Parts: sequence; structure tokens; C-alpha cells
Amino acid sequence: MKGYDVYSKIQQLREAGLSQRQTAQQLGIHRKTVKRYWKIKAEAYEARRKGSRRMQQLDEYRERIIGWLREYPTLTAAQVSDWLKEHYQTDFKDRTVSRYVKRLREEYGLKKAVHRREYEAAPELPMGQQLQVDFGQMTLRNAAQGHTKVYVAAFFLARSRYRYAYLQSRPFTSADLVRACHDCFAYMGGVPEEMVFDQDSILCVSENAGDIIFTYEFEKFRQESKAAIYLCRKADPESKGKIENTVKYIKGNFLENRLYVDDESLNRDCLAWLARTANAKVHGTTKMVPAEVFVEEQKFLRPLPAISPVEPQRICRAVRKDNTILYNSNRYSVPLGTYTTQPEVKIEVMRGVLYIRTLSGESICAHHVSLGKGQLIQNRNHLRDRTTALDKQMEDLNTDLNGKALAFLKSICKQKPRYARDQFGLIRSLVERYGAEAVLQAIAFCESGKLYSANIMRDYLERMAVPLGREEPIPTVVPVDDPKYHVTTQKRELSAYAKVGGSV
Repeated sequence: MKGYDVYSKIQQLREAGLSQRQTAQQLGIHRKTVKRYWKIKAEAYEARRKGSRRMQQLDEYRERIIGWLREYPTLTAAQVSDWLKEHYQTDFKDRTVSRYVKRLREEYGLKKAVHRREYEAAPELPMGQQLQVDFGQMTLRNAAQGHTKVYVAAFFLARSRYRYAYLQSRPFTSADLVRACHDCFAYMGGVPEEMVFDQDSILCVSENAGDIIFTYEFEKFRQESKAAIYLCRKADPESKGKIENTVKYIKGNFLENRLYVDDESLNRDCLAWLARTANAKVHGTTKMVPAEVFVEEQKFLRPLPAISPVEPQRICRAVRKDNTILYNSNRYSVPLGTYTTQPEVKIEVMRGVLYIRTLSGESICAHHVSLGKGQLIQNRNHLRDRTTALDKQMEDLNTDLNGKALAFLKSICKQKPRYARDQFGLIRSLVERYGAEAVLQAIAFCESGKLYSANIMRDYLERMAVPLGREEPIPTVVPVDDPKYHVTTQKRELSAYAKVGGSV
């Protein structure tokens, strides 16, 4: 069967309810062929066929490509695609060239040579010598049916393989890292001789040709802890392969499929996981339990130094024109007028609460941190008080109507809340034009039919009432006893009519 016939037959049998294995047996083809076409839509299959035709067009350059592959064993498909464009001005897609090169390598046995890096086992370090630190991140489902990105700082004591981790829902800053290091020292009950980090911007400002310039917070920490700091390259297994595996272990064993509630709960659960699993199970390399080896290594750690407390991390935010600030993709309200008086504020997150303060530290407001995205978290006290002015308008209008229209005015507020102010304005104009008594009569008419509308009142008054200052015209009465209003009809002889109409 031709390619399209195979695809069509597979789709027909799939729709008939056959499994992949049954379809392969029915058509007498390999199961991998069935799997390849099983879920492909017709449009995707046609696009693949066009790609195959493009690969056939590459046959024109077949010998040249084979020559390149033999002469340059490390040549990549991406380089082949670029060289074709350079020498022959072709316009093949990289994916098409990649599939074609792969087919040629398999057909002619042209295996790609790779530059392999040789590794050697690193010797075990002395007790209490080194603590490795690395970072990772992972997105978790949260209690609001959304997702929260969690950032982790992992610590690994090199000799005993004893682990510690600190997690939070925002990227680490220098102050956050220093606080996590303090917590790690307290957890382990001492300080190692040296600490190994990546060259990260939250640690150092500049490498300075080897004379590394640390950030202010970390330099202060380095001087107080008296630990030697070693910065290595990223993805350097010889320097810190153990800690990279630890980050993967934390993400795969602890964070995977975990529901995020808040930072405090996450760290509490992590400490329990470290105690029962990470530090309690036999290590695959040493064949020893890290917690048991740590009992011995802890004796070689230096005593905890007197370290000045780290101030809670505070982050600045600009106040937007609508008197909100942005935090973790959500908008949080601040009191009206803050944009004018405090264009920039400080925020601090503690135990699931977002505290908003002025730059001088004075409290502005606080919100519970939302786990969702794109939400507006608004305090009702931060909204403009629209009810006070409307209530005052309603009270004044009821007073003008002799205190007899309050129930009707409240019904208008309930029926037409968005237009209550406009309705009240129209009723006031009717009072000024027709007077309170006439308006009350219109209100009574509307209430009898449950018609809560100033427009209906206006229509009623235009038909049934007379505007103030305009008198109703008085009909003229003619006195019957006054002779001047009497008309006497002239009488004629019958002969006059005879002359006009002819002889009778």
C-alpha cells in the first residue's frame, strides 16, 4: 500500500474501535508504523508528505552532503543547512535538512563524532570542609486552582551528604539568600570551612579578574560567618555536581505533584521531608545514611558566629494611576490619593500577608496574598464613598416632598442603582416646575402601578398638571339676561323666497 492508503486505513480502523495492535495485525504492518500515524490529523499528515517531497529535492545535493559528513565527522545538521544556504543559496527548512542528514548517516553508517569530556571521581572531602549551594525553581498547582512558581535554595554538606532547603514564592535576592544561609547554619548547628556557589548576580557584582566584588548583603555575611566563598562555573560537575543532583532530588521527590498553599507551610513540609526521607535514606554512592554520618561531621563544624539579624526583605513598587500596585501578577489596592502623595511604596510579605508601607516605613494597608493571577484584590475602604452623596441627595429631595416620598425614592435606588442620581435630578426639576403636591400625586400614581420611574412621573404631570406660574385659561361666560348679547333674526315674507326659488 502507498503511504496515504496506509494512513487512511489506519484512521478507519481506529474509528472502528480497533486497538493499535489489532490494526497492525489487520493491515500486516509493524506496530510502530501504526503508532506513528495513530493520532495525526489529515492536515498534519499532508504537511509531513510535503516535507518528504522537500527531502527528495535534497537529493540534488546528496553527494556533496555525504562528502561533508565524511570529511567533518562532528558536522551538525544545522551546519549542513547553513552551508547549503551559503554555497547554493537554498531555502530548505532546518527540520527538513536534519531529517535528511539523519537518514544519510543511518544509510552510510556515518556516525557523528562527539567531543566527550572525561570525568574522574572526586576524592572525599574532610569532615566539615565544604557546603555546596545551588538554586532551582518549579511551578506548582495552588489552592486557588492556579499555578505558583516556587524558588528553592538547596544546601548540601559534601562529606555526609546532609541536606537542607529553603523555599519561597518569589525570586531570591541577596537578603533572601543570606537569611537562608543563616537558617541552614542553625539547622546544621555550625558553620563549614567553605561554601561553593554559582557565579550569580545576587552574590557578586563583578568577577573583577578574580578579585570578586560581592553584593553588600553577601559581603557582610561573608565577613561575619568567616567562611571561605568559592564561586564556580554553572553546570560544572567537578565543582558542584552533588548539589545539582540535590536540586533535582528536591524537585522530583518533594515538590513534584505537591499543592502550594503558602511559603510557611511549604518550608514546614520540607523540613519534615528532609528528616524522614532526604537525610534518612541510604545514599546511593556512600551506602550510608546521611543523618548518621552527620552526627560525626557536626563535630567538625565551627560554632555559630554572632550574626546581626537580617532585616525582612522589602521590595519597592510604583503606585499606579488607579491607586493599585502590582505583586506576583496581581493588583492590590491602596487608599485613594496614594498615587499623588506616595508615588512609590515598600512592600513586605510575611506569613501570607502583603504589607504596604511608605518609604519611611509607615503602614499604609495590608492584603492577604492571592494565589491566582491577573486578579484585583481591593479593600472596600479604598473605594470612593459614592453612597454618602446619594443618600444626602435622597434626604434633601424627600424633605422637599414634605417627607412623604422616602419609600418611593428608595425603590428607585433599588430598581435603578446606576441611574438613581439622574432620576433624583429629574424629580427635583419636576418639583420646581409643578410643585410638591403635584409631584406627590404623580408618585402615588406610579406606586399604584409599581412604576418606579421619574420619566413616567414626567409624562403623568405633563398631561394632568399645570406648571407653576401659568394660570389655567378661564372659559368666557355670556350672561343670558344682557340684551346686547341677544340677536334678533329678521323676518321675511314668503313671497321673497318664491321669487328666488321660482313659482310654486
